[in-house]
Amino acid sequence: MGTHVYSKLKLPRLGPVLLGTIARDLGWNIRVYVEDIGRIDYEDALTADLVGISTITSTANRAYAMAEAIREYGVPVVMGGPHVTFLADEALQHCDYVVRGEGEEALPLLMQAIREKSDLSQIPNLSYRDENGEIRNNPQTSTINDLDSLPYPDFNLIVGWKKTKSFHSAPIYPVLTSRGCPYGCKFCSVIGMFGRKMRFRSVENVIGEIEQNCDSKSHIFFYDDNFTANKKRAKQLLREGLLDQNRCAKWSTQVRIDAAEDDELMDLMKRTNCSIVYIGFESVNPAALLEMEKKQQVDEMIAGIKKFKQFNIQIHGMFVLGFDSDDKATTRETIRFAKDSGILSAQFLILTPLPGTPLYDQLAQENRIAIRDWSHYDAHHVVHKPKNMSTFDLQFAQIKGHAMFYSRRRTLSKLLKGYVADSAIYLYARHANAQYKRANRIYLKALRLTRRARDFTINFDFEFDLSEIKRQVRRAAGALSLAR
Repeated sequence: MGTHVYSKLKLPRLGPVLLGTIARDLGWNIRVYVEDIGRIDYEDALTADLVGISTITSTANRAYAMAEAIREYGVPVVMGGPHVTFLADEALQHCDYVVRGEGEEALPLLMQAIREKSDLSQIPNLSYRDENGEIRNNPQTSTINDLDSLPYPDFNLIVGWKKTKSFHSAPIYPVLTSRGCPYGCKFCSVIGMFGRKMRFRSVENVIGEIEQNCDSKSHIFFYDDNFTANKKRAKQLLREGLLDQNRCAKWSTQVRIDAAEDDELMDLMKRTNCSIVYIGFESVNPAALLEMEKKQQVDEMIAGIKKFKQFNIQIHGMFVLGFDSDDKATTRETIRFAKDSGILSAQFLILTPLPGTPLYDQLAQENRIAIRDWSHYDAHHVVHKPKNMSTFDLQFAQIKGHAMFYSRRRTLSKLLKGYVADSAIYLYARHANAQYKRANRIYLKALRLTRRARDFTINFDFEFDLSEIKRQVRRAAGALSLAR
């Protein structure tokens, strides 16, 4: 994943932890490894009955390398996550099984079938090769409608787990209260994974998890893609779960800007110590907002930011550069808007055609995907051919945007006003931007060389990752052999 302002906060994705908890409750001996949190023990992996690997698109290369290296020693590997959900046939070149979409029903059935050596054809959402080597994709019908039926994820299953800390030094506990999204942004894969229909955990169920895992010093991060999608339900959760209950010190979440239209909701957010919200503004180019089907207007953004500031709730704004209606002028306008808007922090992301999105289908059909190396699909690298600007100019706009937003002058201003934590964020963001440029020297040089080209493809070799992981697994196998 590209280095950015919040790279420092190592929050695990909930899927593997939740699936591990379900398997543990069924009697399996489970350990979860998260590379950002602790080193993977390949000796442990090589003694497992089954290894599961979850991946997004930007980590797919490394995930495939792990799967191949582990399979060489006869350990079956199942993969899941958004990338392999949409590219199961590709994934099956590297692993034994793929669980597409939600895996809470499919994975336990697969584990049982492997143990009993029974038929796989009735397991929903499963992709695999049959006895003749033909790929079989079972129907993807399994979604969990009753989210209360799921256990609370046990983060202690993560080897080396300890709660990450926010910039304000409070331990962060992640909670997911809903799945799905009623909107349909063309560049987003949430609907493909979880559907357009919103599914919610009950307020009582969410409160139970918070009571079990949080205290008055905790910072809760609600992982929902849009925490206030159902404003009535969000208000009930805040009123019954957090108001005057001393269940956490602060909390934060992702919302749409339309949350600011409800004064009662805003008041509850303030009274329950909401410290910051993460909002996808995307662009101030009206044509781009229409193009991405955002269903949002610039005047709504301006009014919403003003309202959040009135209630003393900070905003982290996310902006996307590189739509077909974008050019150098519109990207400058979006960056200027972010800088002058009064939001606390910002990420300038590059439009990325993730598999499973309408954008990916469109650009693939138009032969406008320029880079095929999945490790660059992190919204911090240009991988497609923009319509009205060069690939290099789009990448430069993203780097320049961060440099301008987190400039020395703005960082010093925060510090002189006594906003120590805010200035720490700005200093870290400046460091991340410089680190990105150092780490991507070859990539940026390649883009500069193609600046005037309109038709090009860049291929990057990820054999280094594969060989590095193979060496680690080979050493683990050797150690196990000596131990025996």
